Amino acid sequence: MVSSPLALPEQTVHPRPEMNHRYPQPQGGAALPLTFHPSTTTPVLVIGHGKLAASRAFTFLDSSAHVVVCSDNLSLACGEVQFRVKNEQVEWKKSPVGVSEEDQVVEWTEFLDAIEGLSLVSVTDTVLTTSTTLGDVRSFASAKAIYQACRRLHIPINVSDCPSLCTYTFPAVHRFPGNPERTGKYYSNLQVAVSTNGRGCRLAGRIKRDIASRLPKGIGAAVDNVGTLRDRIHEEGRARGVQVGADRSSTSSVKSRSCSRRRGGEPSRKRFVLGEGEGEGDRAAQGGAVDDDDVMLYTAGPLNSPQIQLASPALSRANSGFFANKSLPSISSVESVASSISAARHEEAITIPTVLTPEEEQLRRMRWVSQISEYWSIEYLSRMSMEEMDKATTMWTNERDDAVSLITAAQGVAKHGGETEPDANGALGSALSGGAKDTTPHASGNNPHGGSEPTPYLPTTPRHEIALGVPPAPPVVRKGRILLLGSGPGHPSLLTVAAHRALMTSTLILSDKLVPSEILALIPSTTTLHIAKKFPGNAEGAQNEMMALALEGALRGEIVVRLKQGDPFVYGRGGEEILFFREHGFEPVVVPGVSSALAGPLMMNIPVTQRGVAESMVLCTGVGRKGKAVQLPGYVRSRTLVVLMGVARIKQVLQVLLRPADQPVDDPETQGWRDGAAFPPYLPIAIIERASSHDQRMVASTLDGIEQALEDCGEQRPPGMMIIGWSVLCLEGQGEVTVLDEEEGSEGTEDRDRNRVLKWLGNQSHVLKDGLSEEWERLLPSNSE
Repeated sequence: MVSSPLALPEQTVHPRPEMNHRYPQPQGGAALPLTFHPSTTTPVLVIGHGKLAASRAFTFLDSSAHVVVCSDNLSLACGEVQFRVKNEQVEWKKSPVGVSEEDQVVEWTEFLDAIEGLSLVSVTDTVLTTSTTLGDVRSFASAKAIYQACRRLHIPINVSDCPSLCTYTFPAVHRFPGNPERTGKYYSNLQVAVSTNGRGCRLAGRIKRDIASRLPKGIGAAVDNVGTLRDRIHEEGRARGVQVGADRSSTSSVKSRSCSRRRGGEPSRKRFVLGEGEGEGDRAAQGGAVDDDDVMLYTAGPLNSPQIQLASPALSRANSGFFANKSLPSISSVESVASSISAARHEEAITIPTVLTPEEEQLRRMRWVSQISEYWSIEYLSRMSMEEMDKATTMWTNERDDAVSLITAAQGVAKHGGETEPDANGALGSALSGGAKDTTPHASGNNPHGGSEPTPYLPTTPRHEIALGVPPAPPVVRKGRILLLGSGPGHPSLLTVAAHRALMTSTLILSDKLVPSEILALIPSTTTLHIAKKFPGNAEGAQNEMMALALEGALRGEIVVRLKQGDPFVYGRGGEEILFFREHGFEPVVVPGVSSALAGPLMMNIPVTQRGVAESMVLCTGVGRKGKAVQLPGYVRSRTLVVLMGVARIKQVLQVLLRPADQPVDDPETQGWRDGAAFPPYLPIAIIERASSHDQRMVASTLDGIEQALEDCGEQRPPGMMIIGWSVLCLEGQGEVTVLDEEEGSEGTEDRDRNRVLKWLGNQSHVLKDGLSEEWERLLPSNSE
């Protein structure tokens, strides 16, 4: 549910609680955004007979509720109400009539209590509509009597145009179309609801329409498809004996807890219990309502939090003797690769992780679906076939065996100079398609270089070919090329001219997962696009697949682009790929990109170097290799520390930075290590997420306050980076560029530094900047403009 106002402030500082408050202070007055799931055994009552009553009845019918309409005379009801009563879609009851207000309360109480399991009441005849007359409008006193009766029975009530008599309200709702060919229903499970707390109902409808018109087409089908993926994973988990959530198959304990709505009364009949039902009431057990929408946001942690790495030998090390003298075609598993290497007494042995428990495997699968929801394009998600869903749910478990198959196929292709043996291309295609050669007919295109065509039946990019493989290789007509391309921090306007030209002229694009869909949308529809299947624990497997696909494409004569976020040489593994491709006869061209390490802070008005504040900067990563803890530099007053890819591990990063210098470190590989002095806890830090995108965000605080600040600001928006040092605050307000005018360690320096921080934060615990400023919006237009 979306509550007004909807527009995000543009580069503004949000007022927050005072720093001595650990938790944000509620201001009150907001609507509680919940969704309600009635059933045929939990009736709802609509009081009235006009068009508004018909509209409310349809809303309840659309949610599978049993609807009772109540009015004085059915013959005076509007045509739609009479139609639904006649066709037994709704039940009609004659409303009670009392002499005095107190009599009305008593009569309405008895009337409502007689409707077994009544869950909601909606009074619609308190407003004058085109289908009613002034004499049909219920008085405020009569509406108040119904309200008091509902309060006695603890039944939620809505009285139209009487906010003081409402315990719930109806938001402006738009329900999105889905995929009727697959589900048999026109509408999807996706709904957008806008509430203005009763302060602007007509405006809420306008805002709803504006939101619906701006969201991608097919977004409803995408929601349904992701729901199908989640259901399949839950079903597979149950089949393996993994308990997924509570036991939803039995509701006997819930059904026994019925109670009378009358205060102090004894239950004389079955009363309503939230979530109770027969048949469809158990739909949660069947995947209808598996989880609350925000459960995963707070229970599973950040999307890219540390995971056990799946064992995948690195293709990029084959050129250094990693697979020397190995009979690769006979190697069928990672375990045999490891034993072969160990037998050859290679200087670095591979550590094969222990077998995952069913629960760990289930969690990995759910995190994989979460990453699909976050990173894959709405367009592709809306068009996923059932076969592609199967591949998506089993994808990560196949990565172990795929790595060796890819190595075998790629080296077989290279050995024959691009003319593959009969089984070499099949081996590669099989590895990429999950075990079977790709025989899907591809749509004919106008690819001038004779390259592979896009996945069939998919429209223009962004698209995702989930392990669908590539079509059989055509005869080689020329030697291909490989370009390592930096896509910049995120916005298409920040691509270099050379990068844009490469995207327009390539025939095969292999993109990293974090490259935004706005960049991918620039790619011509005739160009094959493949997105890396990178999820927690599968970094090596995804990297191997991308390099093997690039080599195979270049051997076919294609112009291959390895598309990376930021710059290929700034934590982009570009160097590994150069050595790998060179070993196989290709010298890649590296096209630089604007690095987010510099552009991200700039977008938030933070200079990484500034006279009087920061004389140098250090760039490092917050992700240790193969799950190891991070190693970070020590504190230097005149230096800015930029940490990429570390927000999901911020707790560990902060522990390393703040650990006292005299505190021993027993195991640097698990506890982390710092080379130098500890960082002061009051030092400013900024977390910048999705820099240059329209939903970019900065959360800034101190080292000892940033974790709570992130929690207060809600869901994270990967990818993110950290900026640590005095440069974070130096250009705020009137500016602070005198930090280095005094020598470090001089008397009173700490007090002056703390005062700088207090001046910057004011009475807030943190600073929040959300969205692009108006000036940047003008410079960075959307793709449609």
